[in-house]
Amino acid sequence: MLNKKNRFIILFIMLTTIVGSIYFYTRRKHQQYQDPEKIISEVRTYFMNVIGSYILHEPITYKNTSDATLVFQGGITTQNNGSLTSYDFFVDANSGEIINIIECE
Repeated sequence: MLNKKNRFIILFIMLTTIVGSIYFYTRRKHQQYQDPEKIISEVRTYFMNVIGSYILHEPITYKNTSDATLVFQGGITTQNNGSLTSYDFFVDANSGEIINIIECE
């Protein structure tokens, strides 16, 4: 039979385990990145006559004016009036928001 002290210790360990599990589950869920394939599909809709596109599946650090953000980097090639134009883009890895689109020369 368990005495009151042992019950308290077992209850404390169980509660600590439950609270810790919930904390790590929510933290991991919050840190998941957007799906790069969905992002590239959305970015392709902003351009017409897309010839090719790519996206890096590993996030990189993009330094904006004052803060650094984890982003996916990708590129789009379009055909306009017989000439090819390439663009690089940066998309926030957490929210999926387009941060910058740059026309390459």
